[in-house]
Amino acid sequence: MMNKLDRAWRRFLGRGPAVGREGFTLVEILMVLMILSVGILPIAVIQHRARKEVNESDRYTEGIMIASTQLERIKGMGFGNAAPDSGAVGNVNWVARIDNVGFGLDRVVVTASWQNDSVVESLTVTDLMSMR
Repeated sequence: MMNKLDRAWRRFLGRGPAVGREGFTLVEILMVLMILSVGILPIAVIQHRARKEVNESDRYTEGIMIASTQLERIKGMGFGNAAPDSGAVGNVNWVARIDNVGFGLDRVVVTASWQNDSVVESLTVTDLMSMR
């Protein structure tokens, strides 16, 4: 039984390619290229959009970090010494203002803004500061 199976495998593996059937035709190659291009084009569009979204989120994260840092810096000055301020870090501009809410209570508001393509985006971080 094993000998018969072994001969069948040798006969199957010993066959060469059929005459006249080596390679692919031009039509087959063009069809494969068309299918690949239709499949790869949406992936390229998705990749471009994802990269744009990542850049936007990086700018937003940078704005949050700068606004939070400036807020903490102003709060660190103390109740009586805190003063409005403004400046720029990289492409992010920030403006800090201090509003008196009540006796012994001030609100510190820091607004960060940056250019995102053709749109100016901004965010505001707010906290209260009291005289202890």
